[in-house]
Amino acid sequence: MPLAVRSPLLKNPEIVFREEDNGAFLFNPENGELKCLNPMGIMIWDLCDGVNAIDNIETKIAKQYPDIDREKIHGDLLSFLKELFDIGYVGYQLPEAELP
Repeated sequence: MPLAVRSPLLKNPEIVFREEDNGAFLFNPENGELKCLNPMGIMIWDLCDGVNAIDNIETKIAKQYPDIDREKIHGDLLSFLKELFDIGYVGYQLPEAELP
């Protein structure tokens, strides 16, 4: 499933986040899978709050890291979020009308 650029992303509440000195870990207790994050990954994870869509996240990353080319940010962000989406670490906030 392709990522929707304008739909807000939301963290899976089952994923455990643990920050360390030089990065952080995401742990899925259901299957034991572990994902390491660098400082930019931590920022992206924090922005998956059910409010920010990919385009908003990209803009905030670009402001935080002005020395990185915007095209590189875009490509790396999409790749990282697609990976998180594919393994179930992030998803989309359903509109209230679609909730069961």
